[in-house]
Amino acid sequence: MQGLVNFAGEIGNAIATLLPTFCYLTALALFMSAGWGFWTQAQSHNPYRGRPWVPFVALVLSGAFASFPSILTMANNTAGTNLQVSIGALTSYSAPTVNGNLLGQTPGDAVVNVVTLFQGFFQAVGAMSCFFAMLTWNAVIAGRSNRSPGGCGVQFVFGIMLINVVTVATWLVSVFRT
Repeated sequence: MQGLVNFAGEIGNAIATLLPTFCYLTALALFMSAGWGFWTQAQSHNPYRGRPWVPFVALVLSGAFASFPSILTMANNTAGTNLQVSIGALTSYSAPTVNGNLLGQTPGDAVVNVVTLFQGFFQAVGAMSCFFAMLTWNAVIAGRSNRSPGGCGVQFVFGIMLINVVTVATWLVSVFRT
């Protein structure tokens, strides 16, 4: 079990290391896309005819990706937790050691203990899920994707739930406890 926990922790570290790079590159690309969109709106070959809001959305999302940890922190505060998100914080994450008492006293304790062991992985995957939800929402607004904006919102909410996985698991265990 310790090997699996260590492997999941290293995958979480890899995601947490790559995510800031993805965020800043996406912010730069969206900023350039917004500038190009504003410039082409004055041209006769305007690709955004009928959708003049696309460059504005790209500009706003550029700022959102540049300040991605703040966006996740605000989303966590809205969800009712006071978790402060720092994208690079998981790079110093080290997987906990598996004790002999992993099962605990009840099955609910076992579930919470296992979720706690994999918390670093879940948080990194949740942040990446939020990143892709915002990126896909931009594609939906620009007309490059067939998904619905509501589906992107659901993906973002589930990403926030993964960031707060221990809180969610504890709540679920308390709901199903007899």
